[in-house]
Amino acid sequence: MSQFEQPQQQVNIAATLPIVCEDCGNETFKEVMYMRKESRLASGLPMDRMVPIQLIACDKCGTFLEDFIPAPLKQFYGKSTNQNI
Repeated sequence: MSQFEQPQQQVNIAATLPIVCEDCGNETFKEVMYMRKESRLASGLPMDRMVPIQLIACDKCGTFLEDFIPAPLKQFYGKSTNQNI
């Protein structure tokens, strides 16, 4: 094992519960990237910068998993806004 590899943890699948989409009941999800642009004036950097934020969405209907939405984005993509991809 190289210095960058992490040891695999053994998980007893029988002791876990499925995570399901609250909107459609699907049990598969995908990673999606939400992109934000930060102005150079706000950041003090010489150029604007792109800020990627990883979210998890239902593979069937696109609804975001609420627990994986960072707090500052919940106002835009939380359950109360009913937005999905």
